[in-house]
Amino acid sequence: ATLALAVLGAGSGLGAGAANALGIFLVAAAVDRGIDPGMAGLVLTFGSVVGFAGRLLHGWLADRRTGGHVAFVAGSMAIGAVGLVLLAVPGTPALTIGTILGFGLGWSWPGLMQFAVVRLNPSAPAAASAIVQTGVYAGGFAGPIAFGFVAAHSSFDTAWLAAAATMVAAALLVVLGRRLLVVHRTARETAAPK
Repeated sequence: ATLALAVLGAGSGLGAGAANALGIFLVAAAVDRGIDPGMAGLVLTFGSVVGFAGRLLHGWLADRRTGGHVAFVAGSMAIGAVGLVLLAVPGTPALTIGTILGFGLGWSWPGLMQFAVVRLNPSAPAAASAIVQTGVYAGGFAGPIAFGFVAAHSSFDTAWLAAAATMVAAALLVVLGRRLLVVHRTARETAAPK
């Protein structure tokens, strides 16, 4: 299912790029908007704690579900995109809620994605996870560079909105990748000797 995994990798890359920019630029963007640097740093710290808790919650829930992990990742990305949109809205409440959603859902999915990919590809878990993780690492590297470029040449608000659009695109690619995996699995089961 190389095509499906490549699509999942592309989606994961876009999601990682948007979310990684969150941790790097949150304080600078908040200070640029006039929020006290100490408050901005506290919000970032709180967001990190929420992200950590979100990853644990994703794992705990995954242990109690029989499937639907990739769909859950896509949903997390979509809700995380709402958080990134809120970061373009003035004020500390929008910053706080946006950070909670951005970190808590928009950046808590990588472990669950890895778990899902391995479970969906039991015959080649290393190859499958390598394809998807390549996307994650590439996005984690390129995303902040792109975000910084947009912020420097336009504004932080524009960069947050672009990151949100990127996260939505990531969620859509993850949904598409999941469908391609289902089609591949169905075709393989149909072709298997009975």
